[in-house]
Amino acid sequence: MSTSKKQEKYEELESLKQGLGEQVAKLRGELKTIEDRLIAVTMTLQLLRSGGHAAKAPADPYLQSFKGLTQVEGLIKLAKDSGNNRFKIREAKRILVDAGLVKSKKNANTILFTAIQRSEKFKRVAPGEYELLPDAMQMINRVMKGEKPASVVDRFVRSA
Repeated sequence: MSTSKKQEKYEELESLKQGLGEQVAKLRGELKTIEDRLIAVTMTLQLLRSGGHAAKAPADPYLQSFKGLTQVEGLIKLAKDSGNNRFKIREAKRILVDAGLVKSKKNANTILFTAIQRSEKFKRVAPGEYELLPDAMQMINRVMKGEKPASVVDRFVRSA
């Protein structure tokens, strides 16, 4: 294959990649709009069923993404979503209470501190700020890539 044909194929693939990227961006925008409409309809139905009293279900899609998670999984999600694998306990408390993972707002600090200490997946980096440990990140990334959790845990424990 000559250099010019390789260059043409490369340019064709780059153009295809760019077009697909634009399509993804467009579809994400449409998905966001549809999600917002679904939330509005769901809230309206809840209001109609409850006789006009607002339901306590979280309307924010981000808060809904915490549904079914444990408290430690919620903290891990917060750390990963922050971009730097850290979270502030004050923000974590607000989000986890709003998402329904912590029932008692009054005892939320104690509950979260206990979950952090027992999980051994976080280290304190500043007052009120915790970081997800690299070993825990490696294990989470392996699970996210599709490995079975049991095999990841076995490998993780053996390497320690």
